[in-house]
Amino acid sequence: MLTRPLRPEAMACRPGLGAHRAVLSLLRLMRRHRHVLHLDIRAYFPSVDHDILRALLARRVRDRPFLDVMDRALEADRGLYDRPEARAWAGLTPDWPPPGRGLPIGAATSQALAAHLYLNDLDHHVKRVLRAPGYVRYVDDLFLFADTRGALRQARAAIGEWLQRERGLRLKHPLAPILSCAGHLDGLGYRVTRAGLTVRPRALRRLSRRARWQLAGRPGPSLARSFASSAGVVLF
Repeated sequence: MLTRPLRPEAMACRPGLGAHRAVLSLLRLMRRHRHVLHLDIRAYFPSVDHDILRALLARRVRDRPFLDVMDRALEADRGLYDRPEARAWAGLTPDWPPPGRGLPIGAATSQALAAHLYLNDLDHHVKRVLRAPGYVRYVDDLFLFADTRGALRQARAAIGEWLQRERGLRLKHPLAPILSCAGHLDGLGYRVTRAGLTVRPRALRRLSRRARWQLAGRPGPSLARSFASSAGVVLF
């Protein structure tokens, strides 16, 4: 298995640990190691199992009124992605995820529960069992670094098994390629190389589209926030 563990870095939804911090960590690890593996969880938010999430909450929280509120919130989300139109909007296939699962994308509770609580034990598994030399997780995007391809192949299989067994999740690409850190890594809106960061063309196209909407006077504060977010990626 992998050796020389670093502290796992679980980013997103915390002050000072956003996408910029995550991509800078990727840059640091690209310069330190020889190989990188990028894993992504298939349909992550729609695949969260409510029963597993409730058990994780109950294991950590003893406040009954708080748990009752969380139960009501989760119950309100049950079946969110069961309707055909909802599955089509989310780009889900008929075979995955099973009915009755899922958290709403963008809700503050979903961000806290899915970005941290639901996969916190995975972070510890990667650190304590797989002993990854380099590791960054940004919600459902996992980046592992090592100096041998064999170590990353073992980690890829082990993580896929853990996700299925412990959280009822699947990897989007179970045989995701292992890349050389001498090349490039596309992740979190950037192309990362040892020389530095460049914005991926897709992010530039998204910024251009939203700029046209802004100039056309398309209303709504959500569009302004979306434009600011895309501009932040490019200007960073």
